[in-house]
Amino acid sequence: MKASKISLALILLPLLLLSSGCSTWNPLKTIEIKTVEVERIIPTQNRPRPMSMNDIYFYVVTEQNFEEFRGRFVKENGDFLFYALSVRDYETLALNMAEIKRYILQQKEIIIYYEKAVEPKPKVEEEDKK
Repeated sequence: MKASKISLALILLPLLLLSSGCSTWNPLKTIEIKTVEVERIIPTQNRPRPMSMNDIYFYVVTEQNFEEFRGRFVKENGDFLFYALSVRDYETLALNMAEIKRYILQQKEIIIYYEKAVEPKPKVEEEDKK
């Protein structure tokens, strides 16, 4: 009979320990979830250095002043080489430069818009609200 009580205790003891599981430990803590708005701080970049353009000289050459121009040009520059544009191509070049200027100005406005959008907002004190 003693052996049966011991075998019964050996069977019941592990079952009792397994069934109690983690109930002997501290109870689980509840997790509290909070939504907090965090303002992102995006640093603005420095603006690029302004362009420094070099001077360009345009020579107006006609049939009447070609020989005089050729002598003066060779004396000043050495080689006799020049590029020619028709009046229509010169107008097209001016229109293209105006289009480039428009594009750059619009890009600058977009950059200023986004710089203002990401700059930190001033904090209003609660005393001001009352």
